[in-house]
This record gives sequence, C-alpha cells and structure tokens, in this order.
Amino acid sequence: MSNIPEELRRVIIHERDFQKLSVDRKIYCVPVDEREEDRLTAQHDVLYRFCGERLFFAPISNPRRILDCGYGRGDWVVQVAEEYEDCEVTGIDIYPILIADQPENLSLFGYNLNDRLNDPEVFERSAYDLVHSRFVGQGIKTSRWGSYVRDIKVLLRPNGWLQMMEYYANIQSDSGRLSSQSALRRWWEAYVSAMERSNRDPRIGQRLQQLMTEAGLRDVGGTIMHVPIGGWDPDAAKANIGRDNAGMIGELLDSLAIWPFTERLGWTAAQVEALTNAARSEIQDTSLRLYIPVYIAWGRRRG
Repeated sequence: MSNIPEELRRVIIHERDFQKLSVDRKIYCVPVDEREEDRLTAQHDVLYRFCGERLFFAPISNPRRILDCGYGRGDWVVQVAEEYEDCEVTGIDIYPILIADQPENLSLFGYNLNDRLNDPEVFERSAYDLVHSRFVGQGIKTSRWGSYVRDIKVLLRPNGWLQMMEYYANIQSDSGRLSSQSALRRWWEAYVSAMERSNRDPRIGQRLQQLMTEAGLRDVGGTIMHVPIGGWDPDAAKANIGRDNAGMIGELLDSLAIWPFTERLGWTAAQVEALTNAARSEIQDTSLRLYIPVYIAWGRRRG
C-alpha cells in the first residue's frame, strides 16, 4: 500500500472500489473500479454520437491549448489530443488514473476542483483556447461553483471558450407515463436529498449559463439535450444510441447512489440495490419513452 501514491489508493465499500482520498475527505464519492471505467467509456461514446461526433460546440478551428477539468476515464481528453496533434492538452482529475498509450501532447495531473485553479505547475493564466468541464457536479461543493467558473475565466486566453456539461438526473418520460410513485422518481427524490446533505447541487446543469454570465463571459449560450434511454425513438440513429444508453444509465444510477444513499441517508446497501434494480426495470420499458436531460453551456472570454 505504501508504494501506491495517495491519490491512487482505493477502498472497497459495498463491493465497489472508491478512491480512498475522496471518501476520507468527502470529495467525489463515486466508484473508480473497472465497472465504472466501462460506464464512462460507454457514456463518452453515447454523447459523442448524440452530439453529431463533435467533441465541443465552441467555434474553434485550430486550438493551441486545451484544459479538461475532470477527465475521468480519459476518453474525451485522449480523443481531443489525438485529433489536434499540435495542441497542448492538459487533463486534471481528483483520481488521476494512468492512461495506456497516452498521447505525447497530453499531460495529466491530480487536482481537486474545489481548490482554486491557480497552481502554476498545472495551470497558466490567459492561455487556453478551450476549457472543458463535464459531469463534475458530484464532486464540486455548491458554494464553489461561482468561483470555479471565475477561475476558469482567468485561465482562458482572450476569446477563449468554456464549455460545460452536466446531467439533470431526473429521468423524464416522453410519453408522460412515468408516475410520481415510479422507482425512477423515488430514486431522484432520494438523490436530491443525499446531494443536498453532501453540499452538492443536483440541479447545477440548470444554472450553467447563469454562472457564465455572472462571471463576465460573453456570447453565453447553451442547449438541453434529451438523450433517449432505450430504442423507442423513430429515428434509427437515435434508437441505436438509446439502446446503448439504457445499460449505461442503469450503471449510472448505481454509481451515483451507492455511497451517498448509505452514508447520507442511512440506507442499507440492500435498500439501494432494490431501488436501483427497480429503476433499471423501468428503463427497459420502451413504452415509457424515457430520456435523460443533459445541459450544455458555453461562453467566451472577452478579447
């Protein structure tokens, strides 16, 4: 154990591997095991396809420097480094896993996004054409969001862009057939309670554009993507995405719930598993026409 860097040490909780540092300090209490790595890869694939095989929406053609906040499994940051070989790419994450065949133009660092983004060994002010932040809401304290976006603004070069993406994990029904007593609704209500007790904002996606505007970014825009769950969409491409998304979302519900529901709400692991399994059963019901909202926002620093 002593030969393993502190940030890579793990602890087993309810048969899932977690980063010990995150659990001890209550930072990002989501599994970091192979099962979660597979989910993250599936998640990237689903979103990349749903976004029309675009890695970002900002109007950037030849970026020189890119920063990825919360690189996770590394799928996005590796793909952007490979696509823009002349770009210097930096990825930071609370759990800085090593990446096989890491591109030469990619540097990775361990970093807690709740800390100010001002370490000169990691960041450079006014330097980045694009800062990318995706699905970090589980780890960032509610009170940190305003300063987090302001810190990123300082790192952007003039006319550089910030793009942020967060789930709204209240899964919706396009057919309106999901009842208020459904397992998915009960999961969402428990998740909101657990996140708020953890000083996290489960609805942060709805505030991304507001945060960018308050930080002084320009040309702020955004969209809400309704990513289908299951193969119900009449569009064949979306139906294929939805089928792949169904399994990934089932895993997401478990990953997001197992620690906060037991630690913050006092549930047993068996209770969490029962609710998650019931929610997964609903996910398989294509008559519900389920989708998960994903908020995307972008804005640029004044030139």
